[in-house]
Amino acid sequence: MSRRVKMCKDTRNQGRPWVVRWSNGTDLVTGKAKWFAKSFKYKVKARDFAAQKRAEPPDIAQAVEPPRGMTLGEFLRDWSGTRNNNDYRTGTRTLDGNTITRLIGHFGKETLLTDITPMEAAKFIATLTRIDGKDKPLSPWSRARTLRNVKTMFNVAAEWELIDKNPFGKIGRPKLPDSRWHYLMPDEFHALLTATNGKNSVPLRCKVLYALLYCCGLRLGEALNLRWDQNIKFIFDKGTEQVIEGTVCIDNRPATTTEPPFYVKDKESRKISIPRRCLDLLIDSKTYNEVTDQSPYVVLDQGQYQTMTAKWRQRRKSKKPWENRDMQNNTLAKFKRHVRWAKIRPEGSLSLHTLRKTCITNWANEINNPEVVRQLAGHADIKTTMQFYCTVTAEQRRKAAQAIDQLLTAGLAADNWYV
Repeated sequence: MSRRVKMCKDTRNQGRPWVVRWSNGTDLVTGKAKWFAKSFKYKVKARDFAAQKRAEPPDIAQAVEPPRGMTLGEFLRDWSGTRNNNDYRTGTRTLDGNTITRLIGHFGKETLLTDITPMEAAKFIATLTRIDGKDKPLSPWSRARTLRNVKTMFNVAAEWELIDKNPFGKIGRPKLPDSRWHYLMPDEFHALLTATNGKNSVPLRCKVLYALLYCCGLRLGEALNLRWDQNIKFIFDKGTEQVIEGTVCIDNRPATTTEPPFYVKDKESRKISIPRRCLDLLIDSKTYNEVTDQSPYVVLDQGQYQTMTAKWRQRRKSKKPWENRDMQNNTLAKFKRHVRWAKIRPEGSLSLHTLRKTCITNWANEINNPEVVRQLAGHADIKTTMQFYCTVTAEQRRKAAQAIDQLLTAGLAADNWYV
Protein backbone atom coordinates (compact mmCIF):
# COMPACT_ATOMS: atom_id res chain seq x y z
CA MET A 1 0.00 0.00 0.00
CA SER A 2 1.50 3.36 -1.02
CA ARG A 3 0.71 6.91 -0.08
CA ARG A 4 -0.35 9.24 -2.90
CA VAL A 5 0.30 12.97 -2.58
CA LYS A 6 -0.89 15.81 -4.82
CA MET A 7 -0.32 19.56 -4.69
CA CYS A 8 -2.49 22.10 -6.50
CA LYS A 9 -3.57 25.74 -6.40
CA ASP A 10 -7.17 26.69 -5.59
CA THR A 11 -7.63 30.21 -7.01
CA ARG A 12 -10.94 30.60 -5.18
CA ASN A 13 -9.17 30.65 -1.82
CA GLN A 14 -7.32 33.96 -1.81
CA GLY A 15 -5.96 33.51 1.72
CA ARG A 16 -4.60 29.94 1.50
CA PRO A 17 -4.56 28.96 -2.17
CA TRP A 18 -2.00 26.12 -2.08
CA VAL A 19 -3.60 22.77 -1.27
CA VAL A 20 -1.88 19.46 -0.52
CA ARG A 21 -4.03 16.34 -0.83
CA TRP A 22 -2.91 12.87 0.18
CA SER A 23 -4.29 9.37 0.41
CA ASN A 24 -3.20 6.20 2.17
CA GLY A 25 -4.26 4.14 -0.81
CA THR A 26 -7.33 1.98 -1.28
CA ASP A 27 -9.41 1.50 1.85
CA LEU A 28 -9.59 -2.18 2.75
CA VAL A 29 -13.19 -1.91 3.93
CA THR A 30 -14.87 0.28 1.33
CA GLY A 31 -12.55 -0.40 -1.60
CA LYS A 32 -12.28 3.36 -2.27
CA ALA A 33 -9.47 5.84 -1.75
CA LYS A 34 -9.95 8.31 1.12
CA TRP A 35 -8.35 11.69 0.49
CA PHE A 36 -7.25 14.29 3.02
CA ALA A 37 -6.35 17.92 2.43
CA LYS A 38 -4.52 20.83 4.00
CA SER A 39 -4.20 24.38 2.63
CA PHE A 40 -1.28 26.80 2.86
CA LYS A 41 -0.71 30.47 2.21
CA TYR A 42 2.70 30.00 0.59
CA LYS A 43 3.78 27.55 -2.09
CA VAL A 44 7.07 26.69 -0.35
CA LYS A 45 5.22 25.60 2.80
CA ALA A 46 2.87 23.42 0.75
CA ARG A 47 5.82 21.89 -1.14
CA ASP A 48 7.66 21.03 2.12
CA PHE A 49 4.52 19.49 3.61
CA ALA A 50 3.95 17.41 0.46
CA ALA A 51 7.53 16.12 0.63
CA GLN A 52 7.03 15.21 4.27
CA LYS A 53 3.87 13.27 3.48
CA ARG A 54 5.57 11.40 0.66
CA ALA A 55 8.31 10.31 3.07
CA GLU A 56 5.88 9.07 5.72
CA PRO A 57 4.71 5.42 5.62
CA PRO A 58 0.96 4.92 5.05
CA ASP A 59 -1.18 4.72 8.17
CA ILE A 60 -2.39 1.11 7.96
CA ALA A 61 -4.85 1.42 10.82
CA GLN A 62 -6.44 4.44 9.23
CA ALA A 63 -6.71 2.60 5.93
CA VAL A 64 -8.45 -0.39 7.52
CA GLU A 65 -10.86 1.76 9.55
CA PRO A 66 -12.13 4.58 7.36
CA PRO A 67 -11.97 8.03 8.95
CA ARG A 68 -15.23 9.64 9.99
CA GLY A 69 -15.16 12.18 7.15
CA MET A 70 -15.78 15.92 7.21
CA THR A 71 -18.61 17.34 9.26
CA LEU A 72 -21.03 19.98 8.03
CA GLY A 73 -19.57 22.55 10.42
CA GLU A 74 -16.02 21.90 9.22
CA PHE A 75 -17.05 22.14 5.59
CA LEU A 76 -18.99 25.38 6.03
CA ARG A 77 -16.01 26.90 7.83
CA ASP A 78 -13.64 25.93 5.01
CA TRP A 79 -16.12 26.96 2.32
CA SER A 80 -16.57 30.39 3.92
CA GLY A 81 -12.81 30.80 3.87
CA THR A 82 -12.83 30.54 0.07
CA ARG A 83 -15.34 33.38 -0.33
CA ASN A 84 -13.43 36.59 -0.89
CA ASN A 85 -15.72 39.24 0.61
CA ASN A 86 -14.37 41.86 -1.76
CA ASP A 87 -15.98 39.97 -4.66
CA TYR A 88 -19.46 39.82 -3.11
CA ARG A 89 -21.94 42.53 -2.24
CA THR A 90 -23.69 42.90 1.10
CA GLY A 91 -26.81 41.04 -0.03
CA THR A 92 -24.79 37.98 -1.08
CA ARG A 93 -22.85 37.92 2.19
CA THR A 94 -26.10 38.18 4.14
CA LEU A 95 -27.59 35.30 2.12
CA ASP A 96 -24.49 33.18 2.84
CA GLY A 97 -24.76 33.87 6.57
CA ASN A 98 -28.48 33.08 6.70
CA THR A 99 -28.03 29.86 4.72
CA ILE A 100 -25.24 28.68 7.02
CA THR A 101 -27.38 29.46 10.08
CA ARG A 102 -30.27 27.45 8.67
CA LEU A 103 -28.07 24.47 7.72
CA ILE A 104 -26.47 24.31 11.16
CA GLY A 105 -29.83 24.78 12.88
CA HIS A 106 -31.41 21.93 10.91
CA PHE A 107 -28.62 19.35 10.65
CA GLY A 108 -26.20 20.32 13.44
CA LYS A 109 -22.46 21.02 13.16
CA GLU A 110 -21.38 17.44 13.80
CA THR A 111 -23.47 15.85 11.05
CA LEU A 112 -21.27 14.21 8.44
CA LEU A 113 -21.62 15.55 4.92
CA THR A 114 -22.08 11.99 3.67
CA ASP A 115 -25.08 11.57 6.00
CA ILE A 116 -27.05 14.35 4.28
CA THR A 117 -29.12 12.35 1.81
CA PRO A 118 -31.40 13.71 -0.95
CA MET A 119 -34.39 12.92 1.26
CA GLU A 120 -32.94 14.89 4.20
CA ALA A 121 -32.05 17.72 1.82
CA ALA A 122 -35.65 17.87 0.56
CA LYS A 123 -36.93 17.98 4.16
CA PHE A 124 -34.59 20.89 4.87
CA ILE A 125 -35.92 22.91 1.93
CA ALA A 126 -39.53 22.07 2.77
CA THR A 127 -39.23 23.28 6.39
CA LEU A 128 -37.34 26.53 5.81
CA THR A 129 -38.49 29.32 8.11
CA ARG A 130 -37.43 32.86 8.87
CA ILE A 131 -34.56 33.34 11.31
CA ASP A 132 -35.72 36.59 12.90
CA GLY A 133 -37.47 34.79 15.74
CA LYS A 134 -40.93 34.89 14.15
CA ASP A 135 -40.76 31.21 13.09
CA LYS A 136 -42.80 31.82 9.94
CA PRO A 137 -42.36 29.94 6.63
CA LEU A 138 -40.15 31.60 4.04
CA SER A 139 -41.76 33.13 1.00
CA PRO A 140 -41.35 31.14 -2.24
CA TRP A 141 -38.88 33.75 -3.51
CA SER A 142 -36.68 33.49 -0.39
CA ARG A 143 -36.95 29.69 -0.47
CA ALA A 144 -35.76 29.66 -4.10
CA ARG A 145 -32.80 31.92 -3.28
CA THR A 146 -31.79 29.71 -0.35
CA LEU A 147 -32.05 26.57 -2.49
CA ARG A 148 -29.85 28.13 -5.18
CA ASN A 149 -27.30 29.13 -2.56
CA VAL A 150 -27.17 25.75 -0.82
CA LYS A 151 -26.79 24.01 -4.20
CA THR A 152 -23.75 26.20 -4.83
CA MET A 153 -22.27 25.21 -1.47
CA PHE A 154 -22.71 21.47 -1.97
CA ASN A 155 -21.48 21.63 -5.55
CA VAL A 156 -18.19 22.77 -4.05
CA ALA A 157 -18.28 19.83 -1.61
CA ALA A 158 -18.65 17.49 -4.61
CA GLU A 159 -15.81 19.26 -6.44
CA TRP A 160 -13.60 18.78 -3.39
CA GLU A 161 -14.53 15.06 -3.47
CA LEU A 162 -15.99 15.22 0.03
CA ILE A 163 -19.28 13.75 -1.25
CA ASP A 164 -20.10 11.69 -4.33
CA LYS A 165 -22.94 13.93 -5.51
CA ASN A 166 -24.88 17.00 -4.42
CA PRO A 167 -27.89 15.87 -2.32
CA PHE A 168 -29.68 19.14 -3.26
CA GLY A 169 -28.91 18.77 -6.96
CA LYS A 170 -32.25 17.35 -8.13
CA ILE A 171 -34.53 19.44 -5.93
CA GLY A 172 -36.67 21.64 -8.16
CA ARG A 173 -37.17 25.33 -7.54
CA PRO A 174 -40.37 26.11 -5.58
CA LYS A 175 -43.25 27.32 -7.72
CA LEU A 176 -43.17 31.10 -7.61
CA PRO A 177 -46.36 33.16 -7.54
CA ASP A 178 -47.29 35.20 -10.57
CA SER A 179 -45.95 38.66 -9.78
CA ARG A 180 -47.97 41.16 -11.80
CA TRP A 181 -46.44 44.54 -12.39
CA HIS A 182 -47.92 47.56 -14.11
CA TYR A 183 -46.59 48.32 -17.57
CA LEU A 184 -46.43 52.13 -17.61
CA MET A 185 -47.82 53.48 -20.86
CA PRO A 186 -46.15 56.53 -22.49
CA ASP A 187 -49.13 58.76 -21.67
CA GLU A 188 -48.95 57.64 -18.03
CA PHE A 189 -45.25 58.45 -17.92
CA HIS A 190 -45.98 61.91 -19.34
CA ALA A 191 -48.67 62.35 -16.67
CA LEU A 192 -46.13 61.36 -14.02
CA LEU A 193 -43.64 64.01 -15.15
CA THR A 194 -46.28 66.75 -15.29
CA ALA A 195 -48.15 65.70 -12.12
CA THR A 196 -49.24 68.33 -9.62
CA ASN A 197 -51.45 68.47 -6.53
CA GLY A 198 -52.52 72.02 -7.27
CA LYS A 199 -49.81 73.60 -5.11
CA ASN A 200 -46.67 71.59 -5.88
CA SER A 201 -45.38 69.79 -8.97
CA VAL A 202 -42.78 67.06 -9.47
CA PRO A 203 -39.29 68.55 -8.86
CA LEU A 204 -36.89 68.63 -11.81
CA ARG A 205 -34.44 66.20 -10.22
CA CYS A 206 -37.26 63.69 -9.64
CA LYS A 207 -38.26 64.03 -13.29
CA VAL A 208 -34.66 63.30 -14.29
CA LEU A 209 -34.58 60.24 -12.01
CA TYR A 210 -37.82 58.85 -13.44
CA ALA A 211 -36.64 59.52 -17.02
CA LEU A 212 -33.33 57.74 -16.45
CA LEU A 213 -35.19 54.66 -15.22
CA TYR A 214 -37.96 54.75 -17.85
CA CYS A 215 -35.90 55.82 -20.89
CA CYS A 216 -32.46 54.32 -20.15
CA GLY A 217 -33.42 51.25 -18.10
CA LEU A 218 -31.18 52.12 -15.15
CA ARG A 219 -31.52 50.51 -11.76
CA LEU A 220 -32.39 52.87 -8.92
CA GLY A 221 -28.95 52.55 -7.33
CA GLU A 222 -27.29 53.25 -10.68
CA ALA A 223 -29.30 56.44 -11.24
CA LEU A 224 -28.72 57.71 -7.70
CA ASN A 225 -24.95 57.28 -8.10
CA LEU A 226 -24.58 59.16 -11.40
CA ARG A 227 -22.07 62.01 -11.34
CA TRP A 228 -22.04 64.83 -13.87
CA ASP A 229 -18.29 64.62 -14.37
CA GLN A 230 -17.96 60.83 -14.65
CA ASN A 231 -21.16 59.27 -15.93
CA ILE A 232 -22.95 61.74 -18.22
CA LYS A 233 -21.30 62.53 -21.57
CA PHE A 234 -22.74 65.25 -23.83
CA ILE A 235 -21.83 65.52 -27.53
CA PHE A 236 -22.06 69.07 -28.92
CA ASP A 237 -22.61 70.35 -32.43
CA LYS A 238 -19.45 72.20 -33.46
CA GLY A 239 -21.36 74.93 -35.24
CA THR A 240 -24.15 75.74 -32.79
CA GLU A 241 -22.66 74.34 -29.55
CA GLN A 242 -26.01 72.63 -28.96
CA VAL A 243 -26.15 69.20 -27.36
CA ILE A 244 -27.04 66.70 -30.06
CA GLU A 245 -26.38 63.40 -28.29
CA GLY A 246 -25.74 62.04 -24.83
CA THR A 247 -24.45 58.88 -23.21
CA VAL A 248 -24.83 57.53 -19.69
CA CYS A 249 -21.90 55.36 -18.55
CA ILE A 250 -22.38 52.81 -15.75
CA ASP A 251 -19.10 51.72 -14.17
CA ASN A 252 -17.59 50.93 -10.78
CA ARG A 253 -16.37 53.81 -8.62
CA PRO A 254 -14.03 53.28 -5.66
CA ALA A 255 -14.79 54.75 -2.25
CA THR A 256 -13.06 57.85 -0.91
CA THR A 257 -12.94 59.32 2.59
CA THR A 258 -15.82 61.64 1.70
CA GLU A 259 -17.93 59.62 -0.78
CA PRO A 260 -19.11 55.99 -0.84
CA PRO A 261 -18.24 53.44 -3.55
CA PHE A 262 -20.49 52.32 -6.37
CA TYR A 263 -20.57 48.70 -7.50
CA VAL A 264 -22.14 47.65 -10.78
CA LYS A 265 -24.53 44.73 -10.28
CA ASP A 266 -23.18 41.52 -11.85
CA LYS A 267 -20.07 43.54 -12.83
CA GLU A 268 -21.77 44.46 -16.13
CA SER A 269 -20.38 47.91 -16.97
CA ARG A 270 -22.20 49.46 -19.93
CA LYS A 271 -22.97 52.58 -21.97
CA ILE A 272 -26.46 53.66 -23.03
CA SER A 273 -27.43 56.32 -25.54
CA ILE A 274 -29.85 58.77 -23.95
CA PRO A 275 -33.20 59.27 -25.74
CA ARG A 276 -33.99 62.87 -26.70
CA ARG A 277 -36.78 63.43 -24.15
CA CYS A 278 -34.54 62.29 -21.30
CA LEU A 279 -31.61 64.24 -22.76
CA ASP A 280 -33.61 67.49 -22.70
CA LEU A 281 -34.41 66.98 -19.03
CA LEU A 282 -30.74 66.34 -18.27
CA ILE A 283 -29.68 69.50 -20.10
CA ASP A 284 -32.21 71.59 -18.15
CA SER A 285 -31.11 69.99 -14.88
CA LYS A 286 -27.42 70.56 -15.67
CA THR A 287 -28.06 74.25 -16.38
CA TYR A 288 -30.09 74.64 -13.19
CA ASN A 289 -27.44 72.81 -11.16
CA GLU A 290 -24.61 75.02 -12.42
CA VAL A 291 -26.52 78.19 -11.53
CA THR A 292 -27.99 77.28 -8.15
CA ASP A 293 -27.05 73.94 -6.57
CA GLN A 294 -23.65 72.87 -7.88
CA SER A 295 -24.13 69.31 -6.68
CA PRO A 296 -21.70 66.77 -8.21
CA TYR A 297 -24.51 64.18 -8.48
CA VAL A 298 -27.18 64.18 -11.16
CA VAL A 299 -30.26 63.45 -9.03
CA LEU A 300 -29.05 64.67 -5.61
CA ASP A 301 -29.41 68.31 -4.66
CA GLN A 302 -26.87 69.98 -2.38
CA GLY A 303 -28.80 69.15 0.78
CA GLN A 304 -29.19 65.49 -0.17
CA TYR A 305 -25.51 65.37 -1.11
CA GLN A 306 -24.46 66.63 2.33
CA THR A 307 -26.82 64.16 4.02
CA MET A 308 -25.32 61.32 1.96
CA THR A 309 -21.71 62.23 2.81
CA ALA A 310 -22.57 62.45 6.52
CA LYS A 311 -24.22 59.02 6.35
CA TRP A 312 -21.14 57.63 4.59
CA ARG A 313 -18.79 58.97 7.28
CA GLN A 314 -20.96 57.35 9.95
CA ARG A 315 -21.02 54.01 8.10
CA ARG A 316 -17.23 54.06 7.69
CA LYS A 317 -16.77 54.78 11.37
CA SER A 318 -19.11 51.97 12.45
CA LYS A 319 -17.82 49.66 9.64
CA LYS A 320 -21.35 48.96 8.47
CA PRO A 321 -22.03 47.93 4.85
CA TRP A 322 -23.12 50.41 2.19
CA GLU A 323 -25.64 49.73 -0.56
CA ASN A 324 -25.98 51.66 -3.82
CA ARG A 325 -29.53 52.68 -2.95
CA ASP A 326 -28.41 54.26 0.37
CA MET A 327 -27.59 57.45 -1.53
CA GLN A 328 -31.05 58.97 -0.98
CA ASN A 329 -33.84 58.61 1.56
CA ASN A 330 -37.61 58.43 0.98
CA THR A 331 -37.25 57.92 -2.78
CA LEU A 332 -40.09 55.39 -2.99
CA ALA A 333 -42.41 57.49 -0.82
CA LYS A 334 -41.93 60.48 -3.15
CA PHE A 335 -42.59 58.30 -6.19
CA LYS A 336 -45.85 56.95 -4.77
CA ARG A 337 -46.96 60.48 -3.95
CA HIS A 338 -46.26 61.59 -7.52
CA VAL A 339 -48.14 58.55 -8.89
CA ARG A 340 -51.20 59.66 -6.88
CA TRP A 341 -50.86 63.20 -8.21
CA ALA A 342 -50.76 61.78 -11.77
CA LYS A 343 -53.98 59.81 -11.04
CA ILE A 344 -52.39 56.59 -12.32
CA ARG A 345 -54.36 53.48 -11.35
CA PRO A 346 -51.85 50.62 -11.56
CA GLU A 347 -52.92 47.10 -12.45
CA GLY A 348 -50.35 45.25 -10.37
CA SER A 349 -47.29 46.54 -8.55
CA LEU A 350 -45.87 49.92 -9.55
CA SER A 351 -42.52 50.85 -8.08
CA LEU A 352 -39.41 52.67 -9.24
CA HIS A 353 -38.04 49.35 -10.48
CA THR A 354 -41.19 49.00 -12.61
CA LEU A 355 -39.97 51.97 -14.69
CA ARG A 356 -36.81 50.02 -15.54
CA LYS A 357 -38.83 46.87 -16.33
CA THR A 358 -41.08 48.88 -18.65
CA CYS A 359 -38.03 50.22 -20.47
CA ILE A 360 -36.56 46.73 -20.96
CA THR A 361 -39.94 45.49 -22.20
CA ASN A 362 -40.00 48.32 -24.75
CA TRP A 363 -36.48 47.37 -25.88
CA ALA A 364 -37.53 43.73 -26.20
CA ASN A 365 -40.54 44.72 -28.32
CA GLU A 366 -38.50 46.92 -30.66
CA ILE A 367 -35.09 45.19 -30.77
CA ASN A 368 -35.08 41.67 -32.22
CA ASN A 369 -31.75 40.81 -30.64
CA PRO A 370 -31.84 39.47 -27.06
CA GLU A 371 -28.08 39.90 -26.63
CA VAL A 372 -28.32 43.63 -27.36
CA VAL A 373 -31.13 43.98 -24.83
CA ARG A 374 -29.13 41.94 -22.29
CA GLN A 375 -26.15 44.26 -22.59
CA LEU A 376 -28.27 47.42 -22.42
CA ALA A 377 -30.06 46.12 -19.33
CA GLY A 378 -26.86 44.93 -17.66
CA HIS A 379 -28.09 41.37 -17.11
CA ALA A 380 -25.51 38.67 -16.41
CA ASP A 381 -27.80 35.87 -17.60
CA ILE A 382 -29.66 35.94 -20.92
CA LYS A 383 -32.48 33.97 -19.22
CA THR A 384 -33.32 37.07 -17.19
CA THR A 385 -33.53 39.14 -20.36
CA MET A 386 -35.74 36.62 -22.16
CA GLN A 387 -38.45 37.06 -19.52
CA PHE A 388 -39.13 40.51 -20.97
CA TYR A 389 -39.71 39.02 -24.43
CA CYS A 390 -42.60 37.09 -22.88
CA THR A 391 -44.20 40.10 -21.15
CA VAL A 392 -47.66 40.83 -22.59
CA THR A 393 -48.72 44.48 -22.45
CA ALA A 394 -52.24 45.91 -22.70
CA GLU A 395 -51.42 47.31 -26.14
CA GLN A 396 -50.34 43.86 -27.34
CA ARG A 397 -53.59 42.34 -26.06
CA ARG A 398 -55.55 44.95 -28.00
CA LYS A 399 -53.52 44.24 -31.14
CA ALA A 400 -54.20 40.50 -30.72
CA ALA A 401 -57.96 41.16 -30.59
CA GLN A 402 -57.73 43.46 -33.63
CA ALA A 403 -55.88 40.76 -35.57
CA ILE A 404 -58.71 38.28 -34.97
CA ASP A 405 -61.29 40.89 -35.99
CA GLN A 406 -59.43 41.49 -39.23
CA LEU A 407 -59.30 37.76 -39.97
CA LEU A 408 -62.99 37.27 -39.29
CA THR A 409 -64.08 40.21 -41.46
CA ALA A 410 -61.56 39.71 -44.27
CA GLY A 411 -63.98 37.95 -46.64
CA LEU A 412 -67.34 38.48 -44.94
CA ALA A 413 -69.68 41.40 -44.41
CA ALA A 414 -69.32 42.89 -40.94
CA ASP A 415 -73.06 42.62 -40.22
CA ASN A 416 -73.66 38.98 -41.11
CA TRP A 417 -70.37 37.09 -40.57
CA TYR A 418 -71.94 35.03 -37.78
CA VAL A 419 -74.99 33.88 -39.80
